[in-house]
Amino acid sequence: MTERLYYDDSYTHSFTATITETLTHDGHTAVVLERTYFYPTGGGQPHDTGTIGGVRVLDVFTRPEDKAVVHVLDGEAAGEVSCEIDWARRFDHMQQHTGQHILTQAFVQTAGTSTVGFHLSENSVTIDLDAEALTPEQIATAESLANQIVYKDRRVTTRLIDPEAAEGVRMRRVPEALATNGLRVVEVEDFDSTACGGTHVARTGQIGAIKVVGLERYKGGQRIEFRCGWRALHDYDLRIGVTGQLTSALTCGLVDLPAAVERLQNTNRDRERTIKTLQERLIEYEAVDLLANAQERDGARWIIAAFDDRDAAALRWLAGRLVQEPGVIVLLGIGGEKTHVICARSAELTQDMNAMLQTALAPFGGRGGGKPAQAQGGGEGASRDQVQAALEAAAG
Repeated sequence: MTERLYYDDSYTHSFTATITETLTHDGHTAVVLERTYFYPTGGGQPHDTGTIGGVRVLDVFTRPEDKAVVHVLDGEAAGEVSCEIDWARRFDHMQQHTGQHILTQAFVQTAGTSTVGFHLSENSVTIDLDAEALTPEQIATAESLANQIVYKDRRVTTRLIDPEAAEGVRMRRVPEALATNGLRVVEVEDFDSTACGGTHVARTGQIGAIKVVGLERYKGGQRIEFRCGWRALHDYDLRIGVTGQLTSALTCGLVDLPAAVERLQNTNRDRERTIKTLQERLIEYEAVDLLANAQERDGARWIIAAFDDRDAAALRWLAGRLVQEPGVIVLLGIGGEKTHVICARSAELTQDMNAMLQTALAPFGGRGGGKPAQAQGGGEGASRDQVQAALEAAAG
């Protein structure tokens, strides 16, 4: 079994070690070191990256059968090697993981809800709580307590205990096998004791800050998304940048931003209603004109028309208005980067509009369908004149 030095020291990121085994993993060279500070993926925390013998480390994982730590490389390495862990990534994981322990315990103490899942990735860190619902006040209270522990700069220590003597130690689940000679417990001074194999900061002040940024329902519970340390600062920078752009565009202060957005939304809704009313009037005038110029044939009034860059929804609206009249067959189309065709008829007629649609779309390699009384579809781009010719051919 590999000697896992990160258990006792999360801060060392440069060391030398001897390669004891070389193997192949997913087409890459992989090595086992007799001792390592590289953290392998596990417990919701991603693996470390860095270099071994100057070769980039792609992945680190624990081999199930013997608990050896396998380092997957982007090249070859042998013998005694110098190893370098990506410290920025390692310290980020230490901040997030320690912050998770504190936030989890804060929710236990303030909301009586436990963490049943933890996930840490490059862009997100979440905990899943067994609460059916959480109020904004409960979240704020837990966040406040968590940050009080950060600001008090409590010690964070680890120790090994007999798994049978783990009363009072938080565990999401009992480990099936241990990589240490006992159950590893991470303790935040006078606040939390958690069974964990991850890397952590030595004092809570190094977490920097803990900020909840999202809440959603997840598998019957609540998923909390949060940021710690540098991630919290970067998230703050992003939000300041976005709100700054909005306040500048809306010419208002930060506290006035919600009201300004609401006014803008109300204005847009009013304009949308006005536009819809005007569109209805225009389509009514257009329908009257098209009906007046319809072709009389086979006991029906045929309306065949193609347009340039017309909105497909407006075209359906126009077709629906026209077939409200008795004895009307409508073949309408749009030319442009993509073609769109709709074929419809009045309810008392019997012509198959789906068949006409397929004929009209054939020159453009189009697809579509519908019912005998109405069908629509689209195809490759074509000019208005080409679409007009296809509609007339479909009419026969």
